[in-house]
Amino acid sequence: MRTLLGWSLKLSIGGLLYIGMTSGFEMKLPKTILGYTVPASAQQFVDRTSQIADFGQQTQAGFKGIGDALK
Repeated sequence: MRTLLGWSLKLSIGGLLYIGMTSGFEMKLPKTILGYTVPASAQQFVDRTSQIADFGQQTQAGFKGIGDALK
């Protein structure tokens, strides 16, 4: 049972990270999940991916402005 709980926790955290990387949603992980502390590296990874999504949106907006100016 403990192994099953551990694997389900790992897979759920992996799923959250995947969703955070592939979507533009800003995500913040809690400090603990079911009594397990979330590693600081996972927190930093989620923060970086949300920053990357923000940079992507800024870049798209900049290119759209340039494209509109050239029309």
